[in-house]
Amino acid sequence: MTSKPIRRPAPRHASILSLALVAALAAASAAAQTPAPRNAADGVWTGQAAGGACAPLTVRIVVEGGLVDGTASEPDSGGARVQGKKGERLPPPPALWQLNGAVAADGSVKLTALRAMRERERQNAKWTGKAAGGSLTVAEIDGPCRRSATLARGR
Repeated sequence: MTSKPIRRPAPRHASILSLALVAALAAASAAAQTPAPRNAADGVWTGQAAGGACAPLTVRIVVEGGLVDGTASEPDSGGARVQGKKGERLPPPPALWQLNGAVAADGSVKLTALRAMRERERQNAKWTGKAAGGSLTVAEIDGPCRRSATLARGR
C-alpha cells in the first residue's frame, strides 16, 4: 500500500509575507528607474583653471542631478625626481585632483578638491562659483593657489 503525501495549505502569514515581499520588490524597481531630478547645470563641463602661484589645471566635471564629480590635472612642473627601475631619473607624474560638490537650484556651486599622491604632499582646497547659461565659473577660495576657471559645456 502506497501512501500519498498530504498537502497542507501554506500558513496564512506566509502568503501575506510573500505578498509584502513582491510589493517591496516592485517599489524598489520603480525607485531604481526614477531618474535624478534635473538641474539646469547638469552635463559635462571642461576648461582650464589658472592664476595664483601654482600650475594651471585642466578641469573636467560632470554634474548630474546637481551633484558634481570630476577631476583636474596639473602638468609636470619640475625636474626629474622619481627613480626608475633601471636607476634612471624620471619626471614626476602630473598631480591629479578629485573634485566633488554640488550645484544648487539657483546655480551656486560649491566644490571640495583633494590632491593625494605618493610623490607629492596631500592638499585640500575649496572652490565656489556660479553656473549661468553656457558657462560655469569657479574660483579657489581656500587652498594654496587661488586659481579660477570658466568652464564650458563639453561632451
